[in-house]
Amino acid sequence: MKQIALLACLILMLIAPAMAAETDGNVQVGEDEIVAMVLAFLSGGPDAPDLAAVQDAAAAFSPAARIVTDSSGRTHTIDAAPSRIVVMNGETLETLRSLGVDPSIIVGIDKYSADRPSFFPEYADTPVVGSIWSPDYEAIVSLSPDAVFLYATTSKDACDEIQNKLESTIPGVRIFRFDCYQPGTYAREIRALGAIFDRTAEAEAFAVFYTGTLETIPGRLSGVAEEDRAVVYLENWKDYRTGASSSGYEEKIRMAGGRNAFSSLAAEYPELDPEAVIQANPDVIVKLIGAGSYDAGGYDNEDAEAIPGYYTGLTERPGWKTLASVKNGDLHLLHNDIFGGPQHFIGIAYMAKWCYPEVFADIDPAAVHRVYLEDYQHLPFDPAEKIFTYP
Repeated sequence: MKQIALLACLILMLIAPAMAAETDGNVQVGEDEIVAMVLAFLSGGPDAPDLAAVQDAAAAFSPAARIVTDSSGRTHTIDAAPSRIVVMNGETLETLRSLGVDPSIIVGIDKYSADRPSFFPEYADTPVVGSIWSPDYEAIVSLSPDAVFLYATTSKDACDEIQNKLESTIPGVRIFRFDCYQPGTYAREIRALGAIFDRTAEAEAFAVFYTGTLETIPGRLSGVAEEDRAVVYLENWKDYRTGASSSGYEEKIRMAGGRNAFSSLAAEYPELDPEAVIQANPDVIVKLIGAGSYDAGGYDNEDAEAIPGYYTGLTERPGWKTLASVKNGDLHLLHNDIFGGPQHFIGIAYMAKWCYPEVFADIDPAAVHRVYLEDYQHLPFDPAEKIFTYP
């Protein structure tokens, strides 16, 4: 017991001065080295370091750096979380909020995030630095960021140019590349951002929530053969514009357990002959709203009264009253706010339920949406008070 007490006293003697000590930051001591010094000091002997040497080592102690690979494949060594950041894409900005990153360290945002004050109210007074297509370099440089976040694959050439200019203009700035909207990489990006900002526990909790929502779907449909899967026609906000196998729509339809009615077409986002939809006679039709001629509903909830008219207009298209999906009530409007960006998992959950209502009778996508807003986004929105799906 005396030895334990003595050891505790010695550790306190070592730590207290070290916590108060100042270091110039040029000398760093690793964990293994400081442990060896403390043990040598405690064991005594002619070669043991003295107390002052151990205290100096404790002051220079540097915890193990975190190694993070961003979505461009670039590896970063993170000794400390960034403290002044510029975020050039709203998807990453939204994800950082899910991880509880302090908004005060975000010193600049892109114009499109600034144009969404109802969704990003905390950034109402944050400087705007343009967009990836038209960056305001002078504004970015004036903010003296230690890190800037850009897309990894969206407008890659434009983001490469921004990265090259900023790295040659701002000494020591770090450029991180994340998309934060693609299902295939999002869970990994959540965890990588958590490591960058030392929010690993929060990142893991959010990643589990995200993946748990999506993993429920294939688990329940494992016994459904490919030929028995629901055939889905997904139309975006442009009339008769869909996605083929190389599109992001294909991936999301498959994640919902469906088969893309127009997967085999050559173009990534082809415009269809209206007769092609009649011939396909899909089991489920999903029409995206929130842009173009269908810009209503969602978080802004603007022109929500127009949405029933959108639905009626679709049912009155030539030949559509003969479609099984229309006759059976399997025509749905889905707002892009919960189908694109980080919230795509909510839209996928809705599509899965529309395709297989009996299989997912106990799944409530609106409840998933509510948990996301309350627990991760910390926004005072009730999804039931806005229109994200119709009917």
